[in-house]
Amino acid sequence: MVISGLSSPEELCLTVENGMVDVEGAEVSLMPCVSAIAAGDGRELFSLQPNGQLLSVLGKLCVGLAENEVSSGGRLVLMKCDAAAKASDGRSNFELLGNGQIKLGRDGQYCLSQRGTGAGVANVALGAAASASSSADVVAHGARAAVDGRSATYWASKLGESVAELSVDFGALVKVQKAEIMWAYPAKAFAIFLSEDGTAFTEAYATDINVLNATRVPLGYKFARKAKVVMSQPHPIHARLHGHSVYGISTMAFTAARLQTVVEECSKASKSADARDKYFLSYIGEADTCPSKQLRSELPAFEAAKSSLAATTAELVEVLPALATCSAGGAELLQRTVVPQPQGQQLRSVQTKVTRRSETGSEIVDDVEEQNGVDAQSVKLLLEAARGAILLTRGL
Repeated sequence: MVISGLSSPEELCLTVENGMVDVEGAEVSLMPCVSAIAAGDGRELFSLQPNGQLLSVLGKLCVGLAENEVSSGGRLVLMKCDAAAKASDGRSNFELLGNGQIKLGRDGQYCLSQRGTGAGVANVALGAAASASSSADVVAHGARAAVDGRSATYWASKLGESVAELSVDFGALVKVQKAEIMWAYPAKAFAIFLSEDGTAFTEAYATDINVLNATRVPLGYKFARKAKVVMSQPHPIHARLHGHSVYGISTMAFTAARLQTVVEECSKASKSADARDKYFLSYIGEADTCPSKQLRSELPAFEAAKSSLAATTAELVEVLPALATCSAGGAELLQRTVVPQPQGQQLRSVQTKVTRRSETGSEIVDDVEEQNGVDAQSVKLLLEAARGAILLTRGL
């Protein structure tokens, strides 16, 4: 493992981003060592070859400067070792110096470093410029209320709006890892779109079976300058106000890493105040990716089961308003029953929190789940939503 000397609450390791160890062009970046190990895909395992190349052990690709970026600020990516070795600029040749720096190139002047404010991830939507296709009240419930970091405020669309959009401009091109939405008035059907140039948008996620007031969506480390949420169908029960449909978002967050691994002039990098230019090699005698592969092999069936339960619950919730008219007092029961919205178990927000880990088993489990794409928290909320809908149906 290549461990960073960067000042941080957690020990950080050089890793292949998103575990794409066998993908040419995949970026190399820092992440907590514990999280990298929990991923179980070997993203943190490298071997320094006799010729100075840094080999991703499992992917059999080498770390080097991206094409046309052999200069200060250049990004580090995976590339074919043979082709990289033939490059005259030594873009994939590294040397560990006595002061802890890792120098690039046979006669190079650049060393590994980091670009950014500090370790960890940030909500790049927090305080960013936001706009909406409509707002119930521009002052009290305008678009900015969804990105102000306050759970007590929320954006709301105009009453009766069939389709609504909420957009956020990050102010710069960032690589978003995931999105989190806390709904005030949830959409049953919505989509998330991303744009690199701020004009052309590409769909990154879509669903028409949402029954929860909390949504967490992995976005696969995609570059984006802007993002927007397009809501096309309101929740039949929890998106009603004064007899009209309405959309509302309390918090909209997009997560991105604060740092990017780059090269910098060695003399300049050595003056950093947080030792971001220092790295230490830690020998690993054994690593086993089989448990992670076995876990991930179950994910398709797991996701299919989640989708099936969500779809069935959505169908049931859809007919509850009509069902309530079939019995005396049904409408009153429907109004005073909180169906699938367990407020006490909302998804953890990333907007301002800095996590400090302990060596507890529960946090290790959380790491394994998150790094392998198992969103157990959402599953618990979904099970509660299904149970609540069934109990209300029986009551009606």
